[in-house]
Amino acid sequence: MSKFLTRTLSGAVYVLIVVGSIYSGQLLGGNGNQYQDQTIGNFIFSTVFFIIGIIGIHEVTANLTKKGVVVNKPMAYAVAIPTYLVLLLWLNGDNYFYGTDLSMLPALLLALWLVVFLVQLWREDEQPFSTIGYTLLPSLWVMTPLALMTHIQNESAGLIMMVFILIWVNDTFAYLTGMLLGKHKMWERHSPNKTWEGTMGGALCCIATALLIGPLFDTRALNFDRVDWTAVALVCSVIGTLGDLVESMFKRYCGVKDSGKIMPGHGGILDRFDSLLMTAPFIVAYMVVCQL
Repeated sequence: MSKFLTRTLSGAVYVLIVVGSIYSGQLLGGNGNQYQDQTIGNFIFSTVFFIIGIIGIHEVTANLTKKGVVVNKPMAYAVAIPTYLVLLLWLNGDNYFYGTDLSMLPALLLALWLVVFLVQLWREDEQPFSTIGYTLLPSLWVMTPLALMTHIQNESAGLIMMVFILIWVNDTFAYLTGMLLGKHKMWERHSPNKTWEGTMGGALCCIATALLIGPLFDTRALNFDRVDWTAVALVCSVIGTLGDLVESMFKRYCGVKDSGKIMPGHGGILDRFDSLLMTAPFIVAYMVVCQL
């Protein structure tokens, strides 16, 4: 099978998983009960991205191990998995546990992360704080953003779908513009092929897509206007590009070409979700600040 066909089929499966998980409530519901459909959709979405997160944890710890970095792998999983579940409950629990006080969950999450420090006291390690940082990295870089994605999806399936679309548009047109017009390197140390021209081209196409297509998606509950869509597009473009650079920095540090092999022709979970992992917290922050 040719590399192009392999990459195309792998990409198609990726798109089907993403779109299917986002709209699973509508696809599997249809009984007229909007609340029930949304509950089903949220459960499937959070489950799919929980599995994606598990694979992401493996990629982070496995690549760091290849580099020769000391990581407490069992502890990385033991902290990252509850991090996702606790944030999931805290961010979305009010919709399903009316009258339940969930304010203690952030303190529980902090206590969970501090356990890593306590466990390190019993380990023979010449660089204990380095090990603590690398052990917590999957929780901060992978599971926390994925949990925040569930909050976006819970508020509006249309918005999270648009975030994916805008990131895809930004990546595609940044590549095409850079290939045609790119002359000035953006951050050669981390990504030799990225240019300022490509980045600007991707950003402009991202904004245009948001303004033209964004209003077609179901975001009525958020009352998005053109300013909001422009802001979302800028976040997806600017922060998404930085997320790509961060993942490139990680791969260069570990000495690997791809973060994993789960997606033939594309690489690993980190390769496909690098922009989203950095973008999701900023989208949620925008929603909170603007009280959307």
